[in-house]
Amino acid sequence: MEKILKFFYLNNFHKLCVCIAKLLSLFDKTMRSRITFYNFFKKRKVNYSKKVLLSFYEPSIFIFNLNINNFNLIKKIYNYENIFKENIYTYHDHVNIFQSEHDLNKKEEFLEISFFLENFINDKISNFYGSELIKIKKMWFVITQKAGLIKKHSHLDSDLSGVLYLNVDEENINLNDGLKIHNYSKFIKIYKYCEENNNFITNIIKDDNYIFKPKVNDLIIFNSYLEYSVENNNSKISNRISLPFDLEFFIK
Repeated sequence: MEKILKFFYLNNFHKLCVCIAKLLSLFDKTMRSRITFYNFFKKRKVNYSKKVLLSFYEPSIFIFNLNINNFNLIKKIYNYENIFKENIYTYHDHVNIFQSEHDLNKKEEFLEISFFLENFINDKISNFYGSELIKIKKMWFVITQKAGLIKKHSHLDSDLSGVLYLNVDEENINLNDGLKIHNYSKFIKIYKYCEENNNFITNIIKDDNYIFKPKVNDLIIFNSYLEYSVENNNSKISNRISLPFDLEFFIK
């Protein structure tokens, strides 16, 4: 049955996959996690190529550490005209979190980092997706205050999601603090980039969750269908500043 589901999935019959997975879940509880996966593509309503669907079939996470001027970016964030003002993202049930409007990639002061990230990502990971052109759809900044929490969610309107960390307390961090990616399939490939040999070190995670403990200038990219949450429970941790963004494949 898994082969049949995969056949329908690779041919963009995602509604049918959801129906079949729901039916099978009555007899096989492990199939419930697959419903979420197929439902993502059903809601996206995008006619993906088979090479992209094959690359999405098992989730992947890419990790880099960038050589950028994070001080300059943090300065731009604190000079942002609407910082700490209420917006449509204020009431998303997160705790001690401020996030800006999601259009920073169109703001003049953030164009440079937006273009840099887009070019870097295309250079490093587009080959994993059949060399499809990857574009930044939206970008924003998040200031996670002491004891800040971001509830579990996923981004159903994009293909890949990423976070660039600009200010992180790397020493005072609890065991469960960080970016928690919920591993519904209990199989995630982790690609950690090694600049020295211009290659990736690969690891496979089969736990229920993968907790990423970021360092300054770390960049993480993952499938948007993966649910994630953020915990920042240690009261000693200063404001964590990150620059999240959503990516999508440019469909000609």
